[in-house]
Amino acid sequence: MKGLGEAVTVRMWYRALVGVVAMLVLAPSVSMAETVMISMKDRAFHPQRIVVKVGDRVQWVNDDTELHNVISGATPYDPNLGHPMMSGIVMWNASYVFTFTTPGSYPYLCFIHSSMEDPSAGVKGMVGEIVVKEERP
Repeated sequence: MKGLGEAVTVRMWYRALVGVVAMLVLAPSVSMAETVMISMKDRAFHPQRIVVKVGDRVQWVNDDTELHNVISGATPYDPNLGHPMMSGIVMWNASYVFTFTTPGSYPYLCFIHSSMEDPSAGVKGMVGEIVVKEERP
C-alpha cells in the first residue's frame, strides 16, 4: 500500500504546483485595489481632486484640530446629497474610507465647512472631487 500513498502525495504536490504556477502567470494581469489618502486640514481637502480606478479605496484622514465630514454632493443643496457617501463626523486623527465600485465623477464636501467661501482667494468652500475610471489613470 505504500505505493498508493506515494502516488496520492505526488498528485497533491503536482496540483499545488500547478496552482502556484497559474497564480504567478495570471498575477500580472490582475490589478490590485489601491488606497488613496486625502487629508482634511485647514478647512480644505488635500488633494482636492483625484483620479482612481474602480475598486480603489479612498481614505479621508482628519489631520486637523476641527471636526469634518465627507458627504457626496456638489453643494449643500444637491438633491443627491449623501449618496453614495456620508461619513458622519470624522474626529481629529480619525478617518473615513469609501470603496468606489462604479465609474463616474463624485463631487463631495465637508458639510460643516462647505460654505466657508473666500472669492478673493479663489476658495469655493471645503469641496473636492473623485473621478473613477475603469482603467488605472
